Amino acid sequence: MDELRIVLLGKQGAGKSASGNTLLCKQLFNTAASSERVTQACSSHSSMSIEGKPTIKVIDTPGWCDSSQSENDIKQEIIKCIHVSSPGPHVFLLVLLIGRFTNEEINTIMNILKEFGDEVTKYMIVLFTKGDDLEEKPIEDYLKEVHSDLKKIIQLCGGRYHVFNNRDKKNNNQVSSLLEKIHKMVESNEEKYYTTTMYQKGKEQIDDRRRQQHDTKAVCEKRKTPAESENGSRSHGCDAGEDYEEKGGISEDKSNEENMKLKMTQQQNSSENRSRSHGCDAGEDCEERGDISEEEYLKIHSLPSSNLHDFVPLFLVRILECMPADAFQTLTAIVKITKCET
Repeated sequence: MDELRIVLLGKQGAGKSASGNTLLCKQLFNTAASSERVTQACSSHSSMSIEGKPTIKVIDTPGWCDSSQSENDIKQEIIKCIHVSSPGPHVFLLVLLIGRFTNEEINTIMNILKEFGDEVTKYMIVLFTKGDDLEEKPIEDYLKEVHSDLKKIIQLCGGRYHVFNNRDKKNNNQVSSLLEKIHKMVESNEEKYYTTTMYQKGKEQIDDRRRQQHDTKAVCEKRKTPAESENGSRSHGCDAGEDYEEKGGISEDKSNEENMKLKMTQQQNSSENRSRSHGCDAGEDCEERGDISEEEYLKIHSLPSSNLHDFVPLFLVRILECMPADAFQTLTAIVKITKCET
């Protein structure tokens, strides 16, 4: 590998430019101790070529969530880092300040990960700045006490992290240690790098998720009753962008099918229980026990078979077959009277 390409990503004021200077051991990127954004556009600098070692190219990017520009403008500028680092960066350094980890930092990181897609984490290392604020405290002890979301982010990045004290210009060990971690990651990636194709794939994933969220929301809205519509989508447990199937829901067709199976099972069990209560076991003909059958009853009363089926469902007819003659006669008469009254 002739060139190692590194991209710095992070919130405004996180110390990206200062970290780039530390990496290259030179004051090449503009830095300032102020709230104003220093880096206006993607810029790059490279180290001197040393025989036997790859040239290090560092690409600095504007701070994410800069209030002086729209989010879309910032995204478009940051995305240029892929082209500036052509054919693509080997590593993204996600730059974070040592200190309080707020919701703003969480949102910034999640927006970065979402923008570049799922594959970007294979090429990412978390770089903490202001390491001097740790004083004598090891970074490992600091990470034990941090926000749980920050721990998850580090896990997403393969557990890779490092800390810089950008004020300590003479500390070459912090640079060599980071480069060692970078080379180890590059080797595990078989010297592959993040490409424009990966970025486009990430955008397609985002578009697919948005379509799924829209479709899911539409399904949830369709399933709501008028009363539920007034109470909002949470009556079905379907939040915006949340898949109804993942909430344990089932489709309407599947629900109807399951309800139908349940009713059939209940009917079957009821019929079997009634049969057993009259001494009719499975496979045993009630006629052999001396009880009157449906056909015999119809023959006695000169009724065609279809008439009885008009009065009661077929499964009830099968139950009636297993009844004693007097109970069968009484119940059938009641059914006929009820039918006539309706």
